[in-house]
Amino acid sequence: MELLPLRTDFDVRWRGYDHDQVRHFVRQAEEELAVLAADRDAATARGDSLARQLEAARMENAELRARLDRICRTPVDPEALTERLRRQVELAHAEAEEITTRARAVAEQDWATARRAADRLRERADHLVTELDRRRAEMETEHRELMTRAHARVDTITRQAELRRRELDDEAARLREQVESDFKEAMTQRRREAMQALAERQRAAEARAEQTVRDATEHARRIVTEAAERVEVLRRERDRVAAELRAAQGLLSGIESLLKPLPDESVVTLDVIGQPEMPSRQEVRV
Repeated sequence: MELLPLRTDFDVRWRGYDHDQVRHFVRQAEEELAVLAADRDAATARGDSLARQLEAARMENAELRARLDRICRTPVDPEALTERLRRQVELAHAEAEEITTRARAVAEQDWATARRAADRLRERADHLVTELDRRRAEMETEHRELMTRAHARVDTITRQAELRRRELDDEAARLREQVESDFKEAMTQRRREAMQALAERQRAAEARAEQTVRDATEHARRIVTEAAERVEVLRRERDRVAAELRAAQGLLSGIESLLKPLPDESVVTLDVIGQPEMPSRQEVRV
């Protein structure tokens, strides 16, 4: 499964991001993190296996040294000393070479495999960190744009409500003037009824204007609150993913110390007692 690219072109709605797209993105990120954790566990297990194999090789070498020591300390017949010692040294040398070659081949193969797995894991982790940083910057930019649009929308609604209130005030003022004009020509009762109707209409107009302003303010507050909540959820998700990646990188650093090659084994020197034409000392590398 490829880690990149991730789809991040969410559709922006009036109340925030498309919830289905956000859930899909989070689910996709969780799946990628599961794969990353599996790779990390596999690399850890491989490193442990390599360490056990190297320890087994060391134990075999130690046993071989012990056997050589026992051979050197075993009393032999002076007449058969040269041939027997030569044969024992040859057998010990061949066995030591075989064990050392096999251990070195296994160690080099496992070390190279674990190194490649660690490199792939580190590369994928670096890609994910880069993508998360880019996504965080995009989310911060989108958050600022969303807040700007929300504030602009609130200002627009407020201006529209204020304009509507002024229109209602103007309409009430015109009605008042008309009633006052009619009042001059009508009886006292008609004037009283007209003024009562005017007051009721004015109260209703003011109530409608106030309700419009309250509705607009509440709607804008909900928009801002929902946007802030959505950004906080995305920020917590980003922090959680970054913490898991840092933990994975720490494990990788611990594995690298186990993957370093072993130093050259020591040299065992045997004193040979026998024929003068043979070298007085022979070296067996184990």
